[in-house]
Amino acid sequence: MSARSALAAAAAVVLALALVPWADSPLRRLAGGEGDSPNPRFDVPLDADALRAAEETVPAGDEYATVWPGGTPLEQGNLKAAGQLYLSRAIPVLDTSRPDWILSVRDGSVLLTRRR
Repeated sequence: MSARSALAAAAAVVLALALVPWADSPLRRLAGGEGDSPNPRFDVPLDADALRAAEETVPAGDEYATVWPGGTPLEQGNLKAAGQLYLSRAIPVLDTSRPDWILSVRDGSVLLTRRR
């Protein structure tokens, strides 16, 4: 393949992509389009307002643990990710007897409990 034909093929691909509808396309997200909402998208329902309230409550440097009693690994992982996102100034720990704060889910509600 000559350089001229390779350049023509690349130009054709770029032109074809320019004609793709962007409105509801996954390519729009790759291009930095608007998101669905200002809240992150978790795989399980988590109350963003309660997480924001926890963010305002837990001081920087305090330790916290996440607990979802009876939760699946997917649910527990999403709660852990939410804690790391919203409580980024605090320190996550695995041992639930150690931290000052417990971020948990009970009956579908996100709860923040102070232990000390």
